[in-house]
Amino acid sequence: MSEHQYALGVIGSGHIACIIVKRLIDSGYLAADRIVMFPSRNLTAHPLPTVITEDLRAIIQESKQVMLAVTPQKFGDVAATLKPFATTDDVFVSVMAGVSTQRVAAELGGPQMRVVRAMPNLPFGLGRGVTGICRGAAATRDDLEETRHLFNAGGVSVVLDDEALMDAVTAVAGSGPAYFYYFVEMMMAGGVAAGLKPEDAQTLAAHACVGAGAMLLEQGASPRELREAVMSPGGTTEAAMKKLEDSAVADHVRDAVLAAFERGRVLGGG
Repeated sequence: MSEHQYALGVIGSGHIACIIVKRLIDSGYLAADRIVMFPSRNLTAHPLPTVITEDLRAIIQESKQVMLAVTPQKFGDVAATLKPFATTDDVFVSVMAGVSTQRVAAELGGPQMRVVRAMPNLPFGLGRGVTGICRGAAATRDDLEETRHLFNAGGVSVVLDDEALMDAVTAVAGSGPAYFYYFVEMMMAGGVAAGLKPEDAQTLAAHACVGAGAMLLEQGASPRELREAVMSPGGTTEAAMKKLEDSAVADHVRDAVLAAFERGRVLGGG
């Protein structure tokens, strides 16, 4: 039997934290009474069947892992409140964009604090997410493995040896769904301009993209190979690709990813 009353304590209950918790419960990975959360207005508006308590000491001391899911801008103030209760026996899992394990450890008590950093994305809630994970200097391999196992309940994970790459994970995977939704919006707009009803354009665009993503994962081919397989000389796809190339869409998408990457570094104080 576990020496901890809870498997997971959660401090911060924004959108991604609630998605993670709901998936852990819905998938059967954790029972709701094995998760304890600090109360918030978001939880009041969108309740989850977990244990709710204002006792931060209990959340930290009675949880096997403690997820830190506050906004990066608020972390300093939150850490000052948590520090008196934090010990080297605790494992802190941070899902805060841009905040390094070194900073989390330092603000919770020093380099000896055990911190694992994770960056999941929105499809986690459907079991189709991807999470980048790395461990801080004092975290053990078991800490890392337990965290990886937890996030695999919502999809797949990628373990990184170099934490400097976590901002890139945020820019590609964390923000990536928004890029996809934006592109689907633009495909829909084109379909409507060509005469489709908006609801039909959304169905066609969304399924085309989801199907393409499934092929990319299952066939093992590169995006370029699959794209070229769709194009035929002088055909409709070639005409579309030429327009995208002439508009420098590739450059703009790359620059957008780099903008997200740089913002992540700024949020983390890097």
